Amino acid sequence: MRGDHNARLSCARAHIGCERMRGPRGLHVISISALLLVCILNFAWAEPLLSQAPPPPPAPRGLPGPPRLDARAVDDHIQNVRRHLEEIKPKDQDGEMLIAVARRNLDKAEEKAHASDLFVADRLVAASDAFIHAAEHPLHLEEGPKRPRPDAEEIASHLQRVYFRLQQADFFARTVGDDDAKQLPGMARKFYERSLQAYDKSDWLGADEFAKSADDTIRGLENLAQAATPPPPRPR
Repeated sequence: MRGDHNARLSCARAHIGCERMRGPRGLHVISISALLLVCILNFAWAEPLLSQAPPPPPAPRGLPGPPRLDARAVDDHIQNVRRHLEEIKPKDQDGEMLIAVARRNLDKAEEKAHASDLFVADRLVAASDAFIHAAEHPLHLEEGPKRPRPDAEEIASHLQRVYFRLQQADFFARTVGDDDAKQLPGMARKFYERSLQAYDKSDWLGADEFAKSADDTIRGLENLAQAATPPPPRPR
């Protein structure tokens, strides 16, 4: 009798335990267990996906600096411009002055190149090249056009750009600070005026060539100003 009583008591306790598991507290325990199981499974699934993700981009190191100059290339440029210089035979005082300025700056470029000051050498030879072209354009008036000339609209657009560039010429000359540079803004304006006069007469070839002379004179001045201004240090 006592054994049956004990057995019934054990079954009753088990039944009560099951009922408690079904109650609010039991449901709470089951919910926590299920949530932990879901987290474990999600972590296990995510791990191989994370291993396949691309690496993060490298941190930026700033903007790249200007390209490095090559001594051989600068020297070749100097020699090419010197050959061109010897071929030009100006026929007026303005052209002679431009050729003289080009020659002096080309000699300076060669000195700077020998001293391994390649930036200044590069800017000086670019200035010399521009002054040679400025002196060369009026010579084309006697030779006649060698290529189809631009129309009136193109020339007018070019003259507008030259006009705004003329506003920079005095600044470039002040930056350079030598006697040659002081004369060049006035020469650029003279070429511009001659281009306007030719344009008013429908002389499209003259208007085109003198506009180019004004533009190249300013370009030469700009290169001289760059040579007189130390370049910024290259970023590390």
